[in-house]
Amino acid sequence: MRTSRFIGIGFLVLCALIVLAVAQGWLSSSAPLAIFPTAVPAPTNTPNPADVVTVELIYSTEKEQWLKEAVAAWQATGPTVDGRPIQVRLVGAGSQEIVAGLADGSLRPTAISPASSLQIRQINAVTIEGQQNIAADAQPLVYTPLVVVGWKPAAAADQSPMGSLEQGQAALWRTLQQQVVAHAADRTFLFGQTAPDSSNSGLATLVLMAYAYHNKTSGLTVADIQDAGFQRWLTDYVRNVERFGESTGTFMQDMIRFGPSRYTALVSYEATALEYLSSAKNRWGELELIYPPANLWSDHPLAILSAPWVTQQQRDAAQQLRAFLLTTPQQQAAVTFGFRPTDPSVALDGADSPFQQYASYGVKPSINQLVEDPSAEVVNALMDLWMQLKPLVRQ
Repeated sequence: MRTSRFIGIGFLVLCALIVLAVAQGWLSSSAPLAIFPTAVPAPTNTPNPADVVTVELIYSTEKEQWLKEAVAAWQATGPTVDGRPIQVRLVGAGSQEIVAGLADGSLRPTAISPASSLQIRQINAVTIEGQQNIAADAQPLVYTPLVVVGWKPAAAADQSPMGSLEQGQAALWRTLQQQVVAHAADRTFLFGQTAPDSSNSGLATLVLMAYAYHNKTSGLTVADIQDAGFQRWLTDYVRNVERFGESTGTFMQDMIRFGPSRYTALVSYEATALEYLSSAKNRWGELELIYPPANLWSDHPLAILSAPWVTQQQRDAAQQLRAFLLTTPQQQAAVTFGFRPTDPSVALDGADSPFQQYASYGVKPSINQLVEDPSAEVVNALMDLWMQLKPLVRQ
């Protein structure tokens, strides 16, 4: 009787141990019956943090949605460098904030992607930790031009400020400056643009205005920026612009939210304008896009920094990421977000392309003329002039 009881208890203990072993994964060993744990670790999908190669990419936020989706797709492939897993840390910032942060030491990323090569020129001209040209390894990811986006006037109102811009596209910036100044008192032309010290679109606007004033498309000089006539002309404009903001996207959101009572027109990236066109029609009427006669690409370069704080493995990992962003599928995805691809084999006329969907809003399939990117010295002269004029802006 006692023996039977011991056998029964022993059997129950053995069963309990087997159940525990299954629950704990102890039976995954190749031994016939590994009830006790072995030295084989349980499988995990989380890499050891010490093994991870981290790529910190600071980017301008205009391309945020496309970039985040593309990076997530790349991370899902399990990329590695020298057998070590790669992790991307994305940090959004204004393009001029990237320039300032690198110069003052507050930003120390692996790579940067401002909105334009204008910022790359600025960065390469600065000595940072004893080095210049730290952003020389740069390659454009996507393109978008500047546009003036405004509420489309009625056919009978072609003498309105927007109608004047439509008719005067060949001299767009001079016409725009005239309309801003002429209607400052009656406030029938509420115009906005971003501040050049916070947003690339604001800086690019000043570049195009300087070229237009001097009737040039190349060879802009520091002397052109210091010209007394140009400075008076730009001062009148700056005094009378309705608002200089920090973000192109915020401008477009406010334009849709509040309608013509907030802004008649503003300067925007084409890609940002395309994002909001359909929303506008359902609220206030139709928007239209007016393209400058000579434009300037925002080419969203991705620059891998050659700086003391970036390791070779980080640079190699960033090169893999950049190559992925330039693949045909990712360039095709960029088109759906309103960007023009760097890959010439990717068309703009697909069924889901906003360039096709919004052709009636004035969207142009091609940009016929571009101005030359100015030198870092010219860009800095424009920024210095803006900082002198900034106290004059409306509050």
